[in-house]
Amino acid sequence: MAVATFASLLLAACGGGGEAPPPPGGGTPTTVTISGQITFDRIPFDATVGNGLNPAGTTQAPARQVTVQAIAGTQLIASTTTDTSGNYSLSVPVNTNLFIRARAEMVKTDAAPTWNFSVRNNTTAGNNDALYALDGTTASSGTANSTRNLNAPSGFGTTSYTGERAAAPFAILDTVYQAKQLILSAVPTTAFPELRLFWSKDNRPTAGRFCPDDGDIGTSSYIVFPQGDVDDCNQSNADGIYILGDFSVGDTDEFDQSVIAHEFGHYIEDRFSRSDSIGGEHGGSDTPLDLRVAFGEGWGNAFSAMTLGNPIYRDSSQGTSFDFQIDMETDDPQNEGWFSEASVEEILWDLFDSANEPGDGVALGFAPIYSVMTGAQVTTDALTSIYSFITGLRATAGAPLAAIDNLLDGEKIFGTDAFGAAETNDGGDADILPVYKTLVLNTPISVCSRSPFGNTDTNKLGNRVFLRFDNNAARLVTIRADGAANGGGTTFATDPDIFVLRKGALVTFSNEEPSQPPPHTLPGHETISQFQLAAGTYIIEVYDFDLDQVAGATPRCMTVSIQG
Repeated sequence: MAVATFASLLLAACGGGGEAPPPPGGGTPTTVTISGQITFDRIPFDATVGNGLNPAGTTQAPARQVTVQAIAGTQLIASTTTDTSGNYSLSVPVNTNLFIRARAEMVKTDAAPTWNFSVRNNTTAGNNDALYALDGTTASSGTANSTRNLNAPSGFGTTSYTGERAAAPFAILDTVYQAKQLILSAVPTTAFPELRLFWSKDNRPTAGRFCPDDGDIGTSSYIVFPQGDVDDCNQSNADGIYILGDFSVGDTDEFDQSVIAHEFGHYIEDRFSRSDSIGGEHGGSDTPLDLRVAFGEGWGNAFSAMTLGNPIYRDSSQGTSFDFQIDMETDDPQNEGWFSEASVEEILWDLFDSANEPGDGVALGFAPIYSVMTGAQVTTDALTSIYSFITGLRATAGAPLAAIDNLLDGEKIFGTDAFGAAETNDGGDADILPVYKTLVLNTPISVCSRSPFGNTDTNKLGNRVFLRFDNNAARLVTIRADGAANGGGTTFATDPDIFVLRKGALVTFSNEEPSQPPPHTLPGHETISQFQLAAGTYIIEVYDFDLDQVAGATPRCMTVSIQG
């Protein structure tokens, strides 16, 4: 395995200890104990929210549960893990020249719980996903027990980084440690699937280009790549969390614990729960979102707050001088509803926390929330949203129903089941409701892909239409969507796309591209012919392929039918 070390700045203290214990039966000892503490520099946030990071307040924090090795030349002599204070102890041969290596990984595979988390350099210059490690200086183990401490420095000078940033991988890993502990508080026997976290000092927030080999990662994010997918450098990439680190462009995230915990929350959704989110651009309460995106991002923010025990989400930028923040304990009255990530995160945090302000009469802790996320949220027939989550929570034995309803009412969420039945909050566009339209066999329905709140990434409220189809028996069906000319001064017609979903999984789809490039002047048509559909509840999602190119909020209409 390739290892990216920070050999040029490694610190090692070799100190005297007690005499090595004699071997059984007397004689000269053959082994000695080397012990010590592994730490890293943590640059904290300034006490004043908005002021960014505070390098002057840097402290040394323990590197918890990381792998520590004794290495002689290229040979591994002994290995262990640090405890929760960063302490380690290794038995090594006497009079052997060796050094201590701390690896940016937490690995436990012997018995439940188990995990394998590592921080790696995704760039070509970083040897292609090499694991970060911190190496001490080589010295003889001698004949007496000794102490060797290692600290990973931040590399920060007065106003910028001037040295190797050895602390970054360990700071990232320590946030993962905290997130892991939160999950274990609910399910102590959890077996975590492997997670790789990719950080480089060259990782930057490029727009429109994704090439981790060069550091172009767009933003910090958890990514699962489709099979066979290649990036803009024609390279395949490993699934995991990609983290910004380029100080020269003013946005680094290694010390932004909220960001890392948020992305770990997406990993939890992916590997233990379920997320139907289509992703895309989002942010706070500025714009009403697709209900799946609103829940996924609200969950990520709330999970970060639960991990850190702090409702204030902070993300530094402009070097270290500024931070964006969200206070989940303070109500954000803008665009409240089932389509708001701010509403979702405030509800989830209030369900979790013990500090009950007016309107918050719930203090469940994490375990009931996690139980719903890994239970009802996985099996719901609806798309994952605040509705599906709350429906699962309401079904939990002893759930404080009135207090839960108060939280929802406070955020203007009134739907009564997983599909948002009886919802009255339309976000400002009456044609958004109902949340799910009902599709009946052999009965066409007219619907419109809308963009009253924007159409970037087609992930805003109204961009996509959800049709619920309850199939009472297995049958061959034909699903058809016919676009409309639209008129109203527009110069091009609707080009529908169809996606058929069952419990969030894609069953089939039709998104044939017309021969002409968009915008299309003639209505498009999509057909899924003679498809065998098993009994069950399906969500048929339709939207206009050209929607992101439409100026203004003119609805893009179509007729949808299912015949069989």
